[in-house]
Amino acid sequence: MKHHYSTINNIHTTFSDIHSSLTKGESIIVHMERPNAHGFDQAEFLLPSVVCTKCMGFTEDELIKLTAFVKNNSPLIWEIAREDGEIIADVG
Repeated sequence: MKHHYSTINNIHTTFSDIHSSLTKGESIIVHMERPNAHGFDQAEFLLPSVVCTKCMGFTEDELIKLTAFVKNNSPLIWEIAREDGEIIADVG
């Protein structure tokens, strides 16, 4: 399930439920998108590492700012995910 987190400067941020794995621990996928003339610019981050796993359409400077946003907001994202979401067990 995706949870809406924020919309700032036309960039919509959502996040997944918590995924739990015996080998990888817990993780959340944070997805950011912004409409453009041909569809959407997109970026995807993996928590807790705050690693960008996918990026299309954002500039390098924008990606730096998005990474900082995700890092600064990750404690609140985890808190909301624990309160409102589910923990999904992954195989592996």
